[in-house]
Order: sequence, then C-alpha cells, then structure tokens
Amino acid sequence: MREDIHNKLKEFTREELCLLNKSELARRFNCDPRTVERYLKISSGELVPKKSSRVYTSLLDDYKSIIIEKVDNYGATAMAVYKFIKKKGYKGKYSTVADFINKHKKVEIKKATIRFETTPGLQAQVDWKENLTMISKHGEIFKVNIFLMVLGYSRVKYVSLTENREQKTLFTCMIDAFRFFGGIPREILFDNMKTVIDRSKTNFSRVEFNTTFKHFADDAGFKPIACRPYRPQTK
Repeated sequence: MREDIHNKLKEFTREELCLLNKSELARRFNCDPRTVERYLKISSGELVPKKSSRVYTSLLDDYKSIIIEKVDNYGATAMAVYKFIKKKGYKGKYSTVADFINKHKKVEIKKATIRFETTPGLQAQVDWKENLTMISKHGEIFKVNIFLMVLGYSRVKYVSLTENREQKTLFTCMIDAFRFFGGIPREILFDNMKTVIDRSKTNFSRVEFNTTFKHFADDAGFKPIACRPYRPQTK
C-alpha cells in the first residue's frame, strides 16, 4: 500500500473526496489515476483494502533441508552446520542457524508421543559404559562408549556407540532412542553422570540436576530420576 497516498487522502472529508480531481492527484503522486481511484474508495469506506499476500523469505530457506539432514542423521552441532552451509553460500548469521536447529529439535521431541504399555509409572533406564577398547581385524585400537536405554516394562533396549560422553551427545542419543521406541517414557533413571547431575550441588541426601539437562527433560516431557549418589544399584 502507498502510505503517502493513503495518509494524504485520510485528511479529507467524504464530501471533499468526491470533489477531488483524480488526474491531478495522480500527477502529484506520480501514479496511475486508477490507483488514486482505488485509494479514494478505500478512504471513503467503499472498498476494503486487501491484506498483503507478500511471502517473506529467509536467507536460511535454501539450506533448511540440508540442516535437518545433518542434525537428524549425523547429530551435527549448530556450529558445524553453520560452517558447512557457509561454504555452500549461506550469508546469514550463526544465531539464525542455531535458533532454527533448537526449534527443530523441540518439534521432533514433541512428535515422539507416548505409545508405550499403559502400566502406570512406566520407566526407562539410561546407562553409559565408557572407554571400552575395541580392536579391528586390522589390529587398530579404538576407544568407544556405549549408550544404553532400557524400557522398564518390556525390557526393550536401544544401544548406540559414541566417541564421547558430552552432553550434546547424550541428548542426541536420547532423541534417537525416543524415535526408536516410538515415544517417551514418563520417568527415566540415570547414573551419577556429570552431564546429568550437578555434582558441586549434590550430596548423599539431595540430588541437583544440571540446569541444561533439566531444560531438556522439561522440553521432552519426562521426569528424570537420579540414583542416590555413590549407590548406582538403586537402579
């Protein structure tokens, strides 16, 4: 909408609008007389202006499918994705990429609706076996970690090999487990791992969860339960 025309015509009364010379106004505003006539009808109330059908685009639009593929299939971090699409020609900011990935992950978590057995208080357990040594047939030595999530009622297991035990890797493994199971347990038990527990605020009688982990649990919709410190057999 030409705001200059619209604002000027609003200054006139309905009677004055009928007396205005459309051709003279068109010359003054450097536009077609039909444009002036349309704005006159809008100002007099004879015509309701159409809502703008303009489609707003983002610098990220051409890269969203690539980003989703890298995050879902390879567990890529926001920074890794940003550097990758930047080489492909992306001109936007890192924060735009990070915001899109965060929103995408939240949507994926919500899609994993609970479809487990209806047993009340259904639980799952998470464990991470660390620094296991594996030797290839060529004699190469690898240090790996094994992420394990077990459903409490059916005992169905999800297992994943990881190169590290960082918090972002934990979140990726858990989201993959939710997809594998087809839903999210109501409660999940964890060992005394630093990616879950704030050890500086935890003692024998009280457990404090890591702030970032608590946000993840809230977004996913499960209740985290920690084993009592120094007593993993409570699982």
